[in-house]
Amino acid sequence: MFQDIQAQQEAQGLDPWAPFTDEEEWGLVKWLVSRVGHTAIEEFLKLPITSQMKTSFTSKYSLLKAIDKLPRATEWELKKINVVGNRTANDGQRETEDLELWLRNPVDCIRELMSNPEFDQGVSYVPERVFADEEGKTRVFDEMWTGDWWWEMQHRLPKGAVVAPVILASDKTSLSQFRGDQEVWPVYLTLGNISKDIRRQPSKRAAILIAYLPISKLECFTQDVRSVELLEPLVSAGEKGVEVTCPDRQVRRLYPIVAAYIADFPEQCLVACCMENRCPKCTVGRDNRGDMRESAPRRRDTTMANLRLHSEGEMSSDQFESELGLRAIYSPFWAALPHNDIFLCMTPDILHQLHKGVFKDHLVSWCSKIIGEDELDARFKAMSSYAGLRHFKKGISKRKQWTGADYRELERVFLCVIAGAVDNRVLAAVRGVLDFIYYAQYQSHTEESLSRMQAALELFHANKNVFVEHGVREHFNIPKIHSMIHYIESIRLFGSADGFNTELPERLHIDFAKRAYRASNRRDYVIQMTTWLRRQESIYLQDAYLRWRASQHPANNDSHSQDLDSSSIDSGSDDETPSPADHHQLRVADLPQQIHRFTMFTASRGYFLPRTCPFPNSTFQQLVDNHDASLIIPALEQFLRHNLRTQPRRKLTLQDRVDVYKYLKVVSPAQPHFNSAKCVFKVRASPEIAPKDTRKIPAPAHYDTVLVIEDREEYTGEGISGLRVGEVKLVFNLPPRLGHFACPLVYIHWFRPLQTFDENLQSFRLTKSSRQHQPNAAVLPVDRVLRPVHLAPRISREAAEEFYLNRYIDLELFERLS
Repeated sequence: MFQDIQAQQEAQGLDPWAPFTDEEEWGLVKWLVSRVGHTAIEEFLKLPITSQMKTSFTSKYSLLKAIDKLPRATEWELKKINVVGNRTANDGQRETEDLELWLRNPVDCIRELMSNPEFDQGVSYVPERVFADEEGKTRVFDEMWTGDWWWEMQHRLPKGAVVAPVILASDKTSLSQFRGDQEVWPVYLTLGNISKDIRRQPSKRAAILIAYLPISKLECFTQDVRSVELLEPLVSAGEKGVEVTCPDRQVRRLYPIVAAYIADFPEQCLVACCMENRCPKCTVGRDNRGDMRESAPRRRDTTMANLRLHSEGEMSSDQFESELGLRAIYSPFWAALPHNDIFLCMTPDILHQLHKGVFKDHLVSWCSKIIGEDELDARFKAMSSYAGLRHFKKGISKRKQWTGADYRELERVFLCVIAGAVDNRVLAAVRGVLDFIYYAQYQSHTEESLSRMQAALELFHANKNVFVEHGVREHFNIPKIHSMIHYIESIRLFGSADGFNTELPERLHIDFAKRAYRASNRRDYVIQMTTWLRRQESIYLQDAYLRWRASQHPANNDSHSQDLDSSSIDSGSDDETPSPADHHQLRVADLPQQIHRFTMFTASRGYFLPRTCPFPNSTFQQLVDNHDASLIIPALEQFLRHNLRTQPRRKLTLQDRVDVYKYLKVVSPAQPHFNSAKCVFKVRASPEIAPKDTRKIPAPAHYDTVLVIEDREEYTGEGISGLRVGEVKLVFNLPPRLGHFACPLVYIHWFRPLQTFDENLQSFRLTKSSRQHQPNAAVLPVDRVLRPVHLAPRISREAAEEFYLNRYIDLELFERLS
């Protein structure tokens, strides 16, 4: 792609920024087109000061004409569709309706994706079997190319063929915010060859909008026949293959095969031609979806045969609809697609099925009825703080609008909130669902994690009848509960479920639907939306091209010396010799961009302190008063004796001073199933701070609890061996006059060792440790701080102050404590 653009420019003697003058003008164009509306652009260019800028364009019209000369993505085309219905008009003829289908050739879109050199280090062309151990016994399911589906397709195709797993996503969305009923139905396309880490980032443009489906009530139809054909170019491409220039500049023959379809449940049922009281993946009976048993999968040939029989009148509607649960969509778009099993394509929908469906709509509702709304709200209000944790200070019963982020925040504390208010079987059922949801969010899986995921599902089903006994539920014939049965199979086929979340298409709606609609005049808006999108894509392509040109300098050309994953792999050959993958290794590419500011102890552990000290030269007296650091002097003296082997020249007093910080950040070793970027944590040690505005209340104190490496010899890097919980009261630097230490220090108050385990919650119970009726305090170097933890209060009538070590606060801690 970019090589062709460069060749054309050189042949015409143009600068890289053409048709614009230079880099500065290009920066202005990018800002105007991406941030400013057409009316504002026109007004801006009419300002007298713009004449001094001497730009190559003087009006909105000339600017847009110049943008239209930039490289273009796949062109849009309009297809007029005349739909013949099954209703009969007064004249005896069947009613018809004219529809507009705006679409792009999906094969050209695939060429566009695969020719983007920015994806070079994130593309795979062959299936891989990855293992977590040298012996090849622990297989890893991560990217799509590590699943079994790709291997099956590879064996079906000619030798040397490259499978191009097509991932489709569609979701109808509203365009008007406050009035009107304008809607649009976008269809997005991406490829499983591209790493899910890239696909999940909208800014990478790894998903392409390929169509706006027509939205019509299709009044010429009765409710049993509604279908629009799509994806015709993929039929011949999937059968014969197409030659594509790949990001590494090699030409390969790709076979695009529809592998996954991302949609919510109603749309899954529509695509699968089944009623919404059935499962789009299997033939489970409409009254048996609450059982913990698998049914026969839906078969493409069987479904098409039943559709044909019904269309020809050889099958009664009662059998077709009531017994088989099918819809009269006689020509589904997938009927002619080669190597496609549309029912396997229905991937897990973590957002709608788990977060919103099973958890919020059902489990939280049932528990709320058992506990009572007032009591549940009071427990949420009493929840302790944690950096980044949302505090539902008004409870949850009166909250009207919920987002995906809200559901996840509830999940982080819900089990600790209801502990003590419900019986053990309710706790077990809730814990089963929460465990399942957390395992479903893993970025990579092994057979062990999948077996634990299955055990969590079985735990819920073994205890679910407790909700019937409490009278809050009559049955569990719920589609979203049934969908959980299919998760493990989908992960084995297509890799981890986080690569197929419906949150991505909902995010894409912002750029490809809502912003495009706002740029139109709201009349005949679809054609205006496609024009706006074409220009936005031209801006992106030109910008990507300029980045590519800058990267062609020999000093920056890496010649593809490193693969995306450092693992050894089995790449599409018949030799299935296992190969290891060290998923414990912390890759620099995985760490956040600010990692260069961290001081690293090892390759996987380090810390960061702010450059500016907020409390310089604080006296120990201030620390005692403001930070509750009553034992800072004896604790620091003990630290100096044990670590520096020296005694201060004089005894420390309350007037001695140190530099104190509000927080530090720590890099914790990555767990096997997660991206290393998730392992950067903030640890707060901030006192109450008076506001500058006297009308406001003081900012509350925050003293985070952390996992501390108490015994270095016992600590192995996994689990809790050698670890202990402490509350950080101070983060400070050792004054030079007291000696030199390689890293900052923390003053903590210990909790008792991790020994008391609550079997019902599968969590540790903790109380504060004391010595002679005072806190058990210590000063430690920050290299002993592993990561923060959340201690949720145990709400009970007992006087003792107890806490639960909350393993659901994030996925990393969940994995460590599971």
